[in-house]
Amino acid sequence: MSILFDAVYVTALTVGSPYFFLKFITNERYRSGLVQRLGWVNTRKSENACIWIHCASVGEVLTVKALVKSIEKEFNNLDIIISTNTNTGLSVATRCFAGKKIFYFPLDLSWVVDKVLKAMQPSCVVLVELEIWPNFLITAAKMRLPVILLNARISEKSLKWYRVLSKISKEFFESLARKENVFCARTTTDAARIINLGIPEAQVFVTGNMKFDNLVTEVSEDMKRRLLCLFEIDKENTVIVCGSTHEGEELVILKVFKQIRTKIENLRLVLVPRHIERVNDVIKAIESAGFKYARKTFLDKGEKIGKDKNETVVLVDTVGELLTTYSIADCVFVGKSLVPQGGQNMMEPAGLAKPILVGPHTFNFHEEVQLLREANAIEIVQNESALLTKMTYLLEHQDEALEMGKRAQAVVMKQRGATDRNVKALRNILLKERKVPV
Repeated sequence: MSILFDAVYVTALTVGSPYFFLKFITNERYRSGLVQRLGWVNTRKSENACIWIHCASVGEVLTVKALVKSIEKEFNNLDIIISTNTNTGLSVATRCFAGKKIFYFPLDLSWVVDKVLKAMQPSCVVLVELEIWPNFLITAAKMRLPVILLNARISEKSLKWYRVLSKISKEFFESLARKENVFCARTTTDAARIINLGIPEAQVFVTGNMKFDNLVTEVSEDMKRRLLCLFEIDKENTVIVCGSTHEGEELVILKVFKQIRTKIENLRLVLVPRHIERVNDVIKAIESAGFKYARKTFLDKGEKIGKDKNETVVLVDTVGELLTTYSIADCVFVGKSLVPQGGQNMMEPAGLAKPILVGPHTFNFHEEVQLLREANAIEIVQNESALLTKMTYLLEHQDEALEMGKRAQAVVMKQRGATDRNVKALRNILLKERKVPV
C-alpha cells in the first residue's frame, strides 16, 4: 500500500506544481536541503548501534536537548543522529548537537525513505510529538525497526484523519500499531486518543511533556547585560518583547506600543519575528508606524542606535536568540496568536518568570495555556483593544506583573520529569530488542 501514498503525494505535487515552483523560486525554506530530502544523504559509517531522533522544527529540537544528554550518559557507545523538516530547525540542531549527524528528513515517498533508512541503519527511531508519516512507518516496519513516539500529542482533528488513513490502508495501521512500537503521550487526553485510534493500551504511556525539562529558568546576568548594552537599554527603560510574531501582528503591536508610550515614559519595544525572511516586511511596518528600526545583525557589527533610541524599535533578525531576548523583558507578548495560526511556545518566557500575554488563537498549545490559566499566570487578549488595556496595566503595575511571572515559573517547575520517564521507556525498547549491547 506504499504505492497508494506515493500516488497521493505525486498527485498532490503535480496539481500543486505551480504553487510549489513559485515557493521554490521565492522562498529559501522550500529550497533548503532539497537534495537530502530526496534521499541523497551520506551513509553512516559507524558500526555502533544508532538512534534516529526526528524533530519537526526548532521547538522539537529544543525539546530533546535533555533527552539527548541523558541517552549519551547512559549509552556511551550509541550513535545519535537527528533529522528535522525546516532550515531553522537544522540550524538550531547543528548548534545544539555539535559533532552529531544532522540532516533533513526525507520526503515521505517509499523509495526515498527506504534509501535513507538503509543509509542510516538505525537501531530505533524516535519521532517527537506528531511526526507520523505513512511511508516512513511502513518502511520502518518492513525493516523491523521499533518506533517510539515521544511527547506524543494528537488532536481530535488529527485523530479523525488517522482513522481515515487506517481504514484506507491496513498496512499503515499495522505499521503504526505493531507491538514493537511505544507511544509516550504528553497527557491522559492524548493517551486516550491514541488508544481510540486502535493502538493497544499496553503500548501507550503517559510520561508528560519534555518541553518543561528543557526550559531555562535563569539567564546569566552577564548575558543580559551584554544584550541590554547592545540594544542601548538603560535602567530607566521599560521593555516590551514581542516574540515569534507573524504576518498581521506587528502592525497591531506597533499601534499598541505607540499608544502606551503616551502613558509610560522611556518605553522600548523589541520585535522578534518568527521567520527572519519576513524582516523587510516588518521593517516596512515599523516605518509605516512612524518609528525607526535597528537590526540586531547590524548592532552586532558595531552599529549604534544613538540619541533616537526611544524612537527606535529593535528588530532581532537572528535565529536562536529569542530566549535571551525574553530575559530582558518587563512584559512579553507571544505571537502567532492574534492571527488564527495556533500560537507559539509561551513556556519559554514562563520559565524566566515573565508576565505573558497571548492572543486568542493558541490551539497548538492548549495544555500549556490551560496550566498557566489555572495558575492565573497568563493574560489572553482577544483583540488590539484588549492587548492595549492588559499590557498597559501590567506595565503600570510592576509588582503584580512580577508576581504573575513567578506563578508562571512555578508552573514550569511543577511539570518537570518527563525526560527521565521517556528515557526509561527508550531503555526498555533498546534492551528488549537487543539493539544495544547489554
